[in-house]
Amino acid sequence: MRKLGKVILINIFMIIILLGLVELFFFITLEFPAVHKVLPDILTKISRRIYFYYDMNSIQYLPECARFDPHLGYTLKPGTCTFSDFEFSTKYSINSLGVRDTEAALNSPQVVVVGDSYAMGWGVEQNETFPKIIEAKTGLKVLNCSCSSYGTAREMMLLKKVKRDRLKYLIIQYCNNDYEENLSFLESGNKLITMSRKMYEENVKRNRDEKKYYPGKYLWSAARVISSNFDYLFKIGNYKQIEEKRYKLEKDEVEAFLDVLLHCGIDFSGVQLMVFKANSFDPRESRFVNSLRQKIESGPYPPFIKKMIIMDAGKYLNERTDIFFLNQHYNPRGHRVVADMIIQHMGLH
Repeated sequence: MRKLGKVILINIFMIIILLGLVELFFFITLEFPAVHKVLPDILTKISRRIYFYYDMNSIQYLPECARFDPHLGYTLKPGTCTFSDFEFSTKYSINSLGVRDTEAALNSPQVVVVGDSYAMGWGVEQNETFPKIIEAKTGLKVLNCSCSSYGTAREMMLLKKVKRDRLKYLIIQYCNNDYEENLSFLESGNKLITMSRKMYEENVKRNRDEKKYYPGKYLWSAARVISSNFDYLFKIGNYKQIEEKRYKLEKDEVEAFLDVLLHCGIDFSGVQLMVFKANSFDPRESRFVNSLRQKIESGPYPPFIKKMIIMDAGKYLNERTDIFFLNQHYNPRGHRVVADMIIQHMGLH
């Protein structure tokens, strides 16, 4: 019995050590993202999901950087703040409109960029964002009117507050998660109901609590990620069916996107619209821009839609060199690539 008890204790001790090593491993992959350069793809996928679901810091829910807005849900908070996460620490200068740009940029810009966190410049300094690079390279006055997690509907609502008398180019950065917001706008009779103050405050609390560490956090998070994403991570079961269903949505996404532009109440005559989709590295991601082109070519749309310039960012960006490992937003090099792509399509060299 003594021998058996000793064996049991040794096994329990070994299991505790093993679990501790797993916890330490994922802690290291988050604290030192560069290790992903030498890790298998499956471990990178798991680490990214742990980060997104249980550890990501969201600027729109930081009291020092953002504020509740009854019409838009939230905007950035005028003034300055520092936004930090595992892979960066950046300074934000925010104007009175609640966007990451100067006050002077609000005065009759020639170019306006609308989008979410990709265009806002998640993880890079203000002068490293592609809107500011475009401004520096072309000499045009550019306003970065982007805000984290905004869909096209809120982007147009915010754009209405901008003085557009000299506007020549409107650059729209689209993202997969715009669809839910745009669809809500369409199904609600071309209007959008955003979150309440109570919901916003709950999200602020959740964002704060998720960043807190407790023993076993990453072990527990990894177990939840693997169990809920097993088919995706290991590409088995109904993985292909899920993927096919996701890409069939693109036609619906295109309709909702165009509906927002057609019914947002903004006169785009005389303005050159340019659109590209962010997070486009998988060749299948080109389906949205291809579907958008086909839809516009086949439909009786007004001139500002017909002459829209549609760019496929996936043909320019490199996933290994142009994004952050964990949060997958554009790094400084990625922003330079996107800026050059847009300038090329503007015909300005």
